[in-house]
Amino acid sequence: MREQCLWCAQPLQQQLPIAFLLSFRPYQVPDLCAKCVRLFARPTGPQCPQCGRFQATTSRCSECQWWNQRMAVPLVNQALYPYHGLMQTYLERYKFQGDYALRSLVKAAVVQVCQREQELIVPIPLAPTQLAVRKFNQVTGWLTDVAFVSALMAKPKLVSQHQQTRQQRLVGWQPFALNPSTAAQLPGTRVCLVDDVYTTGQTLHQAQRLLLAAGVQGVRSVTLAR
Repeated sequence: MREQCLWCAQPLQQQLPIAFLLSFRPYQVPDLCAKCVRLFARPTGPQCPQCGRFQATTSRCSECQWWNQRMAVPLVNQALYPYHGLMQTYLERYKFQGDYALRSLVKAAVVQVCQREQELIVPIPLAPTQLAVRKFNQVTGWLTDVAFVSALMAKPKLVSQHQQTRQQRLVGWQPFALNPSTAAQLPGTRVCLVDDVYTTGQTLHQAQRLLLAAGVQGVRSVTLAR
């Protein structure tokens, strides 16, 4: 049985109430200590109503205004955390250092905002070269217990996004293709795209564009961070 917090590695000190002990229910070891549970609590406060950016007001941010001038259909994204501090460290450990066990720390929160009736969950895929290095898709790691559709395939990347300038990412080429094995499921449906971070919006907007062209009736997105 694991006896350490998954995040800080400190011993888990659990004092179970008598009522629980007498219930004979199975004991589920928590992932986090009491301190880290508070650390991972979702923040409150104003967000951009379109992309989910955490900001001082609830007005649409300048980047969303830029996208709305260039895309016929706006994309509404729900972000769970701001992308700084905790989430940068979390994604470094989970995504880049390969600590797959950390998927459970945010999994329930991600799944909760993804699931809606009559809507397909579509994760953003990794390019084959990225998957070969990383060994797992960080997004599908959060979706291991829910049904999702692998509707998109990533084209080979000549240059990764972090090597491009912001302007290059904003006006870049289409990075995805439809998965022929699932394309027939798409026409007439509504889709929830899931990704780890909304940075410029390029990845999600291009995925939305491709899905709408394939006959999808509506697309929204969920990201862990913005």
